[in-house]
Amino acid sequence: MINLKSKNGQRLMASGNWLWSLFTINFSFFIINFPVILTAIILFSLKFSATYTMLLVIVWLMLSVFTIPGLVASYAAVQEWQLNGSVSFFKYFFKKWFDFQKNYLLNFGLGFVASLFILLNKVAMGNTQWHVAVMILTFVYFMALVAVSFQLATNEFESILTLFVEKPLPIIISVIVFLILILLNFVLQLAFLSVICSVSLATYVSYRLLGGQVAKKD
Repeated sequence: MINLKSKNGQRLMASGNWLWSLFTINFSFFIINFPVILTAIILFSLKFSATYTMLLVIVWLMLSVFTIPGLVASYAAVQEWQLNGSVSFFKYFFKKWFDFQKNYLLNFGLGFVASLFILLNKVAMGNTQWHVAVMILTFVYFMALVAVSFQLATNEFESILTLFVEKPLPIIISVIVFLILILLNFVLQLAFLSVICSVSLATYVSYRLLGGQVAKKD
């Protein structure tokens, strides 16, 4: 039996708290975005039609209300974690998600651009040159989304432009980490990662790369 007061016991508890923090942030994001995931899966399976157009509009609204403010809330939760130690973040996440609804113009703007890239990727499918161009622009969009989300949540830099100028490589690496962890779920069908840590782990890595404040060792 492990003595939790021993050095190894303290390490075990710290590791457990760290994993629990990851899980609570990620599961909160997953709960909010579960309808978005289901709708997107249906959308990607459809051909161009009136139904496709209607679902694309619904996805735009869902991304604007759930996904984008949810990502900002994830960064805010990670910041709270890094500043005040490892705790449960269910209540904190949902509070921040609700708070960031006030940026509705930005949320709906970013959501519209995201839905536009979904459409462009479908249109360009089959044309290699156009598809590569759209994918590059989509990657740039993800860079902007990461930068905006981080800055809104932390207010770490004077502006989003300053963040782009000072941290271009960390932003690129952050996007790559997000894409790797999310794509692993689809390629390897690791559904448990979606629930446990896919977004929260990427957000944590991104937060550290972008120079987010750390006041306590977790």
